[in-house]
Amino acid sequence: MSKPLSEGGPAELVELAAAELRAGRAVIIPTDTVYGLAALPENVDLLFELKQRPPDKAVAILVARPADAEHLFDPLPATRRLMEACWPGALTIVQDGYGVRCPDHPLVQALAAAVGPIATTSANLSGQPTPHTAAEAAAPFPAVQLVVDGGRLEAPASTVVEVTEDGLTILRQGSVEVDGVVE
Repeated sequence: MSKPLSEGGPAELVELAAAELRAGRAVIIPTDTVYGLAALPENVDLLFELKQRPPDKAVAILVARPADAEHLFDPLPATRRLMEACWPGALTIVQDGYGVRCPDHPLVQALAAAVGPIATTSANLSGQPTPHTAAEAAAPFPAVQLVVDGGRLEAPASTVVEVTEDGLTILRQGSVEVDGVVE
């Protein structure tokens, strides 16, 4: 079932998506960057199965608020500065094995507030192009029962930065520039 953001209102969509996630199923949701294939972290294996992706490739964890990341790891000073300067937004911060992002999208924030952190990856089969529409995102995943249609998404992917005690490494340059944020 594809539900446009404009139909029924965001609160109803959050309830529908939360119910799917709590039932152990995946959903497709728009984010501030791309369409995401999402599940609760305890069901992350479902994402790898659906996406036909090797389990050694990490997925991101989406949180409702920057403070929610602190339940996953103890932020290093550089991580904290990045969180304060760039979240909510299109920056995924990798620290201690977790790739965490606080998206700038009210539906995703409300959903993560309702169910807790959400495991997500782009809604495409592994190695395939990133879809721009809900229909394109849904096509390879007929088993996914709920697709939230957020319109055409053209934003670049998130910037992915790994932070360690030794410094910062940009793993993927996206729309967020981090030069000068961490000195």
